[in-house]
Amino acid sequence: MDQVANGLALLRPPRLSPSEFKALIRQRGWRMADAAVRWNVRPETLSRVAADPARETRWDDLIRALPQLTRRERAAATAARLALHPPRPRARVGVAESDGPIINPSPPASPPAPLSWVDDEDEDLDDSAYGTNGFRYRGYVGVRSELIVVREIGSFASEGAVLVVSDTRLGVNAHAEPQEEYCCEAPSGLLQWLTPDEMDDWVVSTGKTRSTY
Repeated sequence: MDQVANGLALLRPPRLSPSEFKALIRQRGWRMADAAVRWNVRPETLSRVAADPARETRWDDLIRALPQLTRRERAAATAARLALHPPRPRARVGVAESDGPIINPSPPASPPAPLSWVDDEDEDLDDSAYGTNGFRYRGYVGVRSELIVVREIGSFASEGAVLVVSDTRLGVNAHAEPQEEYCCEAPSGLLQWLTPDEMDDWVVSTGKTRSTY
């Protein structure tokens, strides 16, 4: 009987709860939208699977088999997804024209809304898995680098917009630790300084640089 009980535990294991399912994807370093592309399913399909406590066991097995991504690999996966499936452009309402760039000195008052098909796709990963070095983008993001917005930045830039880094500066974070900050220009001409943590949340590098502005 013990052998049968042990075998049943292997053949009929307890299913992950919806929160455990999503948390395990994040712990592996993945965004749900990127995992959906890897498995060739629609995002809303994966969202429904994640929310179903009675999902088939094979889905839990797929999650457990995901390779662990580094921060750079996660950014590369998102950039590749956007290249394969570009987001539809959305019209911006009420954007005033200007003769020159406008400096937006601070980030939006409230955090950007996540994608509609999943509640927590872009929740922060545990930074302890990757490090919180304020200079982690130095060496592959610099002046003239292109960045794709993966999560809307308030009125500054919509999802899918391409930003160009126009300047860098030395700043400090909330813990008085030094960090490199990046002045980004949106297609509208607006400029905004982004910290490394904000870049983790909002943009990924295309790996390209602009020759001229």
